[in-house]
Amino acid sequence: MIRAFVAVPVEDGVVRRRLAGARSLLPELRGVRWVPESQLHFTLKFLGDLEEDRVRDAREATAAAAQAAPRAFQLALEGLGVFPPRGSARVVWAGCGAGAASLASLATAVEEAFVAAGFPREARPFSPHLTLARVKDPGSGRRLAQVVPSVPGEPFGTLPIGSLVLFRSDLSPSGPDYSELLRVALESDAAPQ
Repeated sequence: MIRAFVAVPVEDGVVRRRLAGARSLLPELRGVRWVPESQLHFTLKFLGDLEEDRVRDAREATAAAAQAAPRAFQLALEGLGVFPPRGSARVVWAGCGAGAASLASLATAVEEAFVAAGFPREARPFSPHLTLARVKDPGSGRRLAQVVPSVPGEPFGTLPIGSLVLFRSDLSPSGPDYSELLRVALESDAAPQ
C-alpha cells in the first residue's frame, strides 16, 4: 500500500518564501503544524492508501487529466483564510486570485480522469486554496479564527502552473515526506523553438 495524491507543486522560490513568511503575520500557537516551504502544493485529488496494483491506474489517470486539462496558466496567490470559516480553525490557507478558475478546471479534469479510471468521486467541491498549516489544538484554532480575518490581504505573487504531479506520501513522526511517482507537463502556449 502506498499513500498518494495528485497536486500542483509550488516551485517558484520567491513565492514559496513569501508564503512561508506568512507565519510571521500570525501569533505563535501550540498545536499548529506549518507545511515546510519545500512541500507547498495545491492538492487536487487525495487518493489515500492505494494497493500496489492501482498505482499504474493512478499514473494513467494523471496523464489523462493533463491531456484533458486547460493549458499552462498563471495563478496569483493573495490573502489568508481558515477552514472551517466558523468555529475553531483546522487549516490556515493562502487564497487564489487571478487564475483560480483555471486551477478549478484543472481539478475537474483530474477528478473526471480518476472517476473514469474507477476511483471514487470526491464528495466535497474543490475550493482553490493553498494549505499553509494544520491546526490540532482547538484553542489555537479558535485564536487563529479570530486573528486571520484581520491580517491584511497581502499578495504573495504569481506562480506559473505548468505541470501535474502524482505524489507518494510517506508518513513519519516528523511529518510527511513526498516523492514524485509521475510528473506530466500541461500543454503550453509557448511557440515551439
